[in-house]
Amino acid sequence: MKLPVVKTPYGIIIYDGPSLFDGKPIVAIATGFSKNNSKNPKTGEMIQTWIIRKDMMPFEANQEGEDESVCGDCRHRLLGTCYVTMHYGPHNIYRHYKRGVYAPAKPGMISLFAGRHVRFGSYGDPCAIPLQIWDSIADVAKGWTGYTHAWKQSRFSSWKKYCMASSDNIGEAQHAMKRGWKPFYVRSEDEPLPDTFFECPASEAAGKRLTCDQCLVCKGGEYRKGQGVPSIQSHGTGYKIKRIRQVAELERKKKAWRRLDWVAG
Repeated sequence: MKLPVVKTPYGIIIYDGPSLFDGKPIVAIATGFSKNNSKNPKTGEMIQTWIIRKDMMPFEANQEGEDESVCGDCRHRLLGTCYVTMHYGPHNIYRHYKRGVYAPAKPGMISLFAGRHVRFGSYGDPCAIPLQIWDSIADVAKGWTGYTHAWKQSRFSSWKKYCMASSDNIGEAQHAMKRGWKPFYVRSEDEPLPDTFFECPASEAAGKRLTCDQCLVCKGGEYRKGQGVPSIQSHGTGYKIKRIRQVAELERKKKAWRRLDWVAG
């Protein structure tokens, strides 16, 4: 008698419910369980987790301002400067979700994360879903990385054990450290690396000497005084870099980015 072959799932739904940001319907989906299947040269061999609206395409949600459910108050969703290209990863995840490719997680499926490295929030902010989801994964995973723009909100302070404080300028990075969060500082190309900060080992500036799953400096965001803090230069597609440069210049001139009326190109 032949034993049945148990196939590794293409992906599973790890959360289906209201967003912790605005209460609207979202899903969180984990993919990449098959080893040697990573297409991301920066992160390496990591299970990816995607947080998306369950009732509209990611690009549509962004265009209509409905992506607060998954991105919170991240300013990049408003400026169009998010490093994630929604037409690729998030769009494909949503399309497969609607086709029923991903099954809801079942008891015992937590073993899929055992001994693996996991990226908390490949798209979407990890604070959008209950902390217990990340707790259960972290209990068995070998390591993880995570980043949140919601670190300024005290109600999300418990996510500090899993997420770095995404910081878009040196002022935010310093503020995060004062609040006990370890920042991940994204700076513009012409900004020097501050003292006590170091280049992200997976970045071009650092020679891409390590992938995220090899490094794991971003495994948790509890800051200890005197420790080094990672930083990376702005990255993404060409037009996004252009917008990021414009924002940085306006901020240096003390102009409010919220008033910008962007014109593509």
